[in-house]
Amino acid sequence: MVLFRPFVEEDNATLLEIEKLCPQGNDKIAEAMDKSPDTIARYRLYDNWNVLVAEDEGKIAGWIGWTLKQNLDDSKYGYLTEVIVHPDFRRKRIATELIKRAEMNLKENGAAYTYGYIFEANDASNSMVAKNGYVKVGEMQMQAISAYKKANIFSGTSVRLAERGDIQNILDLINNYNLGRKHFVPYTTESFETHINDIPGYGMDKLWVARSGDEILACAGLWDISTLAKVYYAKEPASMRFLGSVFNFLNRFTAMPKIPAENELFVNQFLTDYALTPEGYNAMSNLIKYLNNNIVDTESIAIVAFLTPDDPMVQVTEKFKPLAETWNIVAKSLDSQDLSLKPLYLDIRDFIM
Repeated sequence: MVLFRPFVEEDNATLLEIEKLCPQGNDKIAEAMDKSPDTIARYRLYDNWNVLVAEDEGKIAGWIGWTLKQNLDDSKYGYLTEVIVHPDFRRKRIATELIKRAEMNLKENGAAYTYGYIFEANDASNSMVAKNGYVKVGEMQMQAISAYKKANIFSGTSVRLAERGDIQNILDLINNYNLGRKHFVPYTTESFETHINDIPGYGMDKLWVARSGDEILACAGLWDISTLAKVYYAKEPASMRFLGSVFNFLNRFTAMPKIPAENELFVNQFLTDYALTPEGYNAMSNLIKYLNNNIVDTESIAIVAFLTPDDPMVQVTEKFKPLAETWNIVAKSLDSQDLSLKPLYLDIRDFIM
């Protein structure tokens, strides 16, 4: 008989071990995050979160995590953070029951719908959520810009760390850039201060601006996610293994992008709180080059941006020829209302996956 109960701290080690058995992907490509030593540290980024554990004959069989969020108009919605079931306990409808219980909790707390992200190559998870009533409402790309050599920064804009006196201009820039996007709640000085200080590995010392004269044309921050998780390929594509061997050879003669080996932990920096004016494309390009130069001699191998196709930032990042992976955005109405999540604001906290 399967029992369901809230997560307790003593579950942590077991959940970490199970997560290693459940990478996201298929037999050609699979990715995972090592969240040691605390598998639920990422949940503490949110105000309202829950983790429900499933037990089968005294053994942890799986779990689900979710958060309750709120829009500017006070309407509520849920984010399904993860659903993981140990391979030995699959085909027992445990995942379905976990999802059902999470949805019930969210609905009881006023959520009108729930959403999540599924790696396009994760065939099993895409099938599982579809069977549970979730529909694809859009796509986003995870774009990794390799940081392996210094970039030339063009004249015309200057880049520097943000200062306290810049905050209002930065907030105006971010709020205008994301105006009208679903899930975006405009920042106030107080809410931005809380946001930037409550994310481990982030802060005012990781936020930069690009200016022309005294005008801020672009801003962006870097979040060092290795404070919560390191990434690895549990199944590396054959094409990347080949590139890795070629790049390793060429690296003897010139700087080449780092291609991690299978199961090798690596560090990425997440691009966050980015925004630009309509005239700020070159300024943002210079800013990304500056950030590249800032991390090129560190253990970080890439700057990672999460972008929907309608994000103007795509026109900037495509110039850097990023490695891009597609993730499906899925959602389910909990109140029988029509559901549209376009255009969508991507909450950077959601991407510790």
